[in-house]
Order: sequence, then structure tokens, then C-alpha cells
Amino acid sequence: MTSRLLRVLRPRRGGRLPLILLALVVAAGVTAAVTDASASSGGLRFAQLGHWIAQPKENTVFHVNGNGAVDAKFRAEGMDSEDTQVVQGDTAGYVLGGNRAVRFGKSTLEVEEGYKLQAPANGEEPVALEAKGGPYYVYPEQGRIVRFGGDDPVTIPAGPGGPLGTPVVTPDGTLWLQHRDSNGLCLLTPEAEQVDCRASAPAGHAGSLTVVGKQAVFVDTDADTFTPVDGNGLGRPVRIGRDLPADAKIATADMSGRVAVLDPGASQMHIVDATGLGQGRVSADISVTLPPGKYETPVAGRDAVVLLDNQGKSVRTFDRDGRQQREGLLPKDKQTTRLSRGEDQRVYVEGSQGDQVYVVGDRGRLDKVTPPAPAGKDDRRPVPPPGETTPPANPGPTVNGPTQQSANRPRNQGTTTTPPNRPTGRTQNQAPADPPPNRPTPQRTTTTNPPSPPGLPPGLRATVSGGNIRVSWGAAKENGSAVTGYRVTWSGGSSGSRTVGRNTRSTTLSGLTRAKNYKITVAAQNAAGRGTAASTRVLLPAAATSRSVRVSRGGGTTHSPDCNRPDCAWIKTEIRGFPPNSSMDIDIYSSRWGRFNGVKLTTNEKGYLMVDDRFAYNGSGGTIWATVNGVSSNRLSSW
Repeated sequence: MTSRLLRVLRPRRGGRLPLILLALVVAAGVTAAVTDASASSGGLRFAQLGHWIAQPKENTVFHVNGNGAVDAKFRAEGMDSEDTQVVQGDTAGYVLGGNRAVRFGKSTLEVEEGYKLQAPANGEEPVALEAKGGPYYVYPEQGRIVRFGGDDPVTIPAGPGGPLGTPVVTPDGTLWLQHRDSNGLCLLTPEAEQVDCRASAPAGHAGSLTVVGKQAVFVDTDADTFTPVDGNGLGRPVRIGRDLPADAKIATADMSGRVAVLDPGASQMHIVDATGLGQGRVSADISVTLPPGKYETPVAGRDAVVLLDNQGKSVRTFDRDGRQQREGLLPKDKQTTRLSRGEDQRVYVEGSQGDQVYVVGDRGRLDKVTPPAPAGKDDRRPVPPPGETTPPANPGPTVNGPTQQSANRPRNQGTTTTPPNRPTGRTQNQAPADPPPNRPTPQRTTTTNPPSPPGLPPGLRATVSGGNIRVSWGAAKENGSAVTGYRVTWSGGSSGSRTVGRNTRSTTLSGLTRAKNYKITVAAQNAAGRGTAASTRVLLPAAATSRSVRVSRGGGTTHSPDCNRPDCAWIKTEIRGFPPNSSMDIDIYSSRWGRFNGVKLTTNEKGYLMVDDRFAYNGSGGTIWATVNGVSSNRLSSW
């Protein structure tokens, strides 16, 4: 993982969106499919077309459209050689690598801000998702989500329940998560600021999530069922009629109602027809035997299922009936390859160096993308499609008739060009005219670029120490004029700013309000102005308190129809150390049924709450526990 900050060179001030790119953007918006005609904002939203690709060795980021043509590029420096991805939202794109992110405007190709993200644990590679409300980074092992698309990235906890399975997104932009340990199912809508974890799959069952049409579905590989799921829980499970292994790799979306399921042990891919899921009909009658290989999870595109074999270095496409359409061989080098599914339902095959890119076209066609020439320092222009040329910056008059070569030949102003073998107006013995006087040789001049504002300060860190926040950073690039100082700003529970000296690399913020998220920026300045600010966020926690949730067997009770004495009893739940007079979401879980009860109650003036007459349980097997505002209790075995 890299610790360097991605730096994108800023264009000159006053730059405008080139006309040809504006036409591309408008055309894309007109031809894109409407993904949410009933958006809460009241406006239509169009699916984002194409895919952005990073070429770390060439310091270039470029955009490829759904037809495999490169139509825009710009220069980006400091990208990680292996881990860089580029994702896009409605108006901005994000160059992501390691724990760094840089936002750029899609219309201007200009860097807007740089961010530092929380470092991933143990080298974990996050899952990138493009969707309404995003794009998103999901860290499955850490159980957290980073939402891009607003002014700043926002980290959202994925809820209690441990590591996550593969996340999926429904067409309305709802992000769905599965906690592997508890099988809790959580959703995050585009407008929500926290996850909703009211749904739960059968505890202990293997499986994963997928999407069929507009519906999130839990694929249970123990029970071999497809079960629709929404915010209120699971619907009716439907058997598929085939034994799926626990390690099955399930596509995260369907292709025209059919879901690809890879059985890695048997080297087979099953095509599950889920078009009748709503009527209780699902079948898996189609199976495809694959050559030996190390296959990644299938990815469904518009009309093809794509399989990547990273061992055999090949890409295969299949139609909805399992017939192979195309096979492409990848260079046998050390770079890794990944599959990405765009909002345009195209599948993009992308090597980690950005020089091996395919677009899966209609009927599984593999369209190879020709990477553009490396972007120059001031390259912010769109790339013309193949076969076209870029018009000159200051074109001359149109020439009719002569070839382009003759039209571009310099002309001798005020004279007439004489065709061969024609008289010149003087006899052969006539003395030639006097040669023109010697002209002074023009002097060479050296042009230097004027100074520009400093670069983005690298290595920005914000660490909490008691009630203070210590901010540190590295030296910014001067860009032709010495750095004169650094401007530090903060906002959240309280706000302020200060300017420190050119050699200062840290400062401590004090007098802050606790239990608030703070945005902190640092920008270098010189005689040419203030440069792009590095930005990070940090939570200054409330003063330490010991929060705890404990469950135990309470008094005996009877609860119709199936909870009877002597086994039936109340689950006693005690809550300590929480904020006083505050609303608490109390959820009760069982290893047999998942979440089966819950209530919202308020703590007393000391932050204490005891519930002993709300949750009846028959105590016959399994384990129970509670969560209160994300804090888990002890595990209580059956009594």
C-alpha cells in the first residue's frame, strides 16, 4: 500500500470545458437510461456511462465509453502501482489508492480536493461500487463503508455483526450488506446516514446476496433457496432444485432474470432462472462445465455473463442460456486483472496497469481498448475518436481543391508563384536583381512558466489526544515560488483557522467540542496564492464512559402460542453508561431466528435502562443476545 498522496496537476485558472467534451457529456445524458424517475429530489437521474481507467506508470487517467473508445484523459501523479482504482459519481470522479483519494470534476478534468482515508487493515482491498448516492468503498473485513459524492467522503459503520460478505446494489441505489458471522442483513439507502439492520438470514447458513431485477435476494447455499429480502426482513424462500456448495461464487446482479453461480470445486457454472421468483418459481436447469482454472466471481452485464480466469489468463463470455460467446486471452504477465460492472450495465475488464482493457459489448463481444498516449502536463482535452484529428488551435481559411499538404504550405505574401517552364518576365541575359540585404539573426529567448500556487500538502494526519486534535503534514511542492506558510482550518462542533510558518509541519487544536466529527484542511500558500487543500476527517469522542449491555434470564412468563412455562421467561436487558435521557434502539437476536424482537426506549438521567417485561423467549436451544445503538451484549445460552 502506498502512503503517498495522489497529486493531480491543476489546470490554468479560467479553463473551460472543451466544446467536444461538452457534446459528449450532453449526448451521454440524452442516451442514458433513467434509473430513478421518482427520485426524492424531484428530478430525473441518468445512469453514469463508461468507465474511468488509471495508468499509474504513465501518470494518466482516461475515460472509455461503452463502445470501447477513449474520449477523455488527464494527468495524475503519485498513483500506487497496483491498488489504484477510479470511480465516478454524478458530477465528480475519484482516484483512489491505498488510503488516499483525489476528487476531480468530470466536466473540467480539474482536481477539486484531496482526502486521506482511514488506512485499510492487513492490506485489505476495498470493494468499489458505483450507484446513486455513491460511489462507495466497502471494507468487508473492517465492516465499514466510505460514501463519496458529497463535499467530503463520509465513513458509515456497517452495523454490528462482524465481517461482511460481498455487497450488492439495487437499481434504486440501495446498498445491501451481509454480516457473515451473524447473517444480519443491512441496507443503506442513498439518502440515509446510517444502515438499517432489521433483516436477518437464518443464522449459521452459508450464502450471499444478489439482485434480481429491482429486488435484493439472499441465496442460501445450505437450504439451496432464493429468498427476496427488504427492510422488514426475508420473504418466502424458493428452492432452486440444485445442491449448491457452501463456497459457491454468486454474481451480484442478474442478466435478464438469470443469475450465474460458480461452483469452483466442480469447475461448473450454473445459470439459475429467477424470472419467476415473485411467483415462487426458480430453476437451475442449465450447467456449464469449465476448463480447469482459478475463476473469479461471475459478473453479469447487459446481455452476457463474464468469467475471469486469473490463472489461465483468459476472459470468457456466456449468453443467458450458458452458451459461450467469446474467449479472450490476456498477456501472461504479473499484473492482476479485475472485472467492473458500470451503471451502464457494461462489464469492463481492467488490468492493474491500465494497458489491458476490454469492454464487453453486445452479444458478449470483447472490444479491446487502445490506451491513449500519456497525458501531458496541461492535457485536459478530450481525445478524439479513432480516425479523427484534433482541429488546430487557430485554423486558417478553408482551402478547396488542393491537398492538405499543399494547403498547409507557407505562402510568399505579395508574389506570384510561377509554374514550371513559363517565362519569368526577363530575358536569359538579364542581370538578376540585387540580393536582399542581410537581416539580423533573431535572438533566442527562454520562456519560463510563471509561479503558481503550491501543491497539495502530503501526508495529512489528524490524531486525537485527550480532548485535542494534533494535525501533521508534509512539505508541499513550491511550484516556482517559495512556500510562505500553511493555512489550517477546522469545522464541526466548533470552527476556526490559523496560519503557521513555512517550516511548521504540525499544530494542535484545542478547546474543541467533544462527540463531534471535525473536518480539517491544510493548504500551502506562496506569492502566487493558496494551493489545493488536503482534507481529512476525525471524530473527537465524548469523554470516556463505560457503556455496557447485559442480558440474563428474567422472571417466568407465558406468551401465546408457543412460549409456555417452565421454559418461557422474559429476557432481562440492562443498559449502563449510555447518554442520559436518550433514545435507545434495542434489538434482540437469536442464533436460531436472527432478529426476532426490538423496541425503542429512553435511558434515565444517569444513562441507565433496565427492560424485564418486553422480550419473551422459550429458552429451548440456541443463543440470544442484544444490541443497543450498535453496542453488543454478552451471549446467553439456552436455559
